[in-house]
Amino acid sequence: MNETVADAVFGVLLSAARRIPELDACVKQGNWDAMIGEELFGNDVHGKVIGIIGMGGVGKAIATRAKFGFGMDILYHNRSRDEEIESIYDAQYCSFQDLLKRSDFVCNMVPLSEETKNMYGAAEFKLMKKNAFFVNGSRGAVVDEDALVEALRNKEIAGAGLDVYKQEPVDINHPLLKFPNVVTTPHIGSATVETRFKMGMLAADSVLTVLRGESPTNALN
Repeated sequence: MNETVADAVFGVLLSAARRIPELDACVKQGNWDAMIGEELFGNDVHGKVIGIIGMGGVGKAIATRAKFGFGMDILYHNRSRDEEIESIYDAQYCSFQDLLKRSDFVCNMVPLSEETKNMYGAAEFKLMKKNAFFVNGSRGAVVDEDALVEALRNKEIAGAGLDVYKQEPVDINHPLLKFPNVVTTPHIGSATVETRFKMGMLAADSVLTVLRGESPTNALN
């Protein structure tokens, strides 16, 4: 599942940076000439700096794509430093604030907890570069969405890619859905035919394991 979610997160990142949804709409609406002007130029991804907050399984899979697929420099922030990660990806461990200041793409992959709730607020978005993109592929409640709206409205950041929201389904009238530089998907990180089949089989195997009187893998408690 980690690889599948990483595909989706990186897809949202690419879509936001290269403005793919906007350009797709131009083609389908017959506005081909509108794409010639600089107002619809995107941003390069290759060779840029990606900051990953939360270097679990998905975070590492994103780092693999960024480093070896796009030649990106990797910054990361985690609960603890991991020298193996630094060796594999030539990654640099840094503070949360330093990562926000230096990254061209800020990719959030931390789980939701009391500690991480609203960890991205007005102060955090102000630290980011004005040409940086914020990508959230973990949980919506780690972001103060009002602060994100203001950061986008005031052009404190270049755009965002979101697969998760505080309230799901997200309200159709939510301000985040009104920005052309915000790419949104409906919490579908693991939603591929292959991965959902594997998840179903894992659930079935767990039921059979319990019926045999054994302890299942991936138990919640």
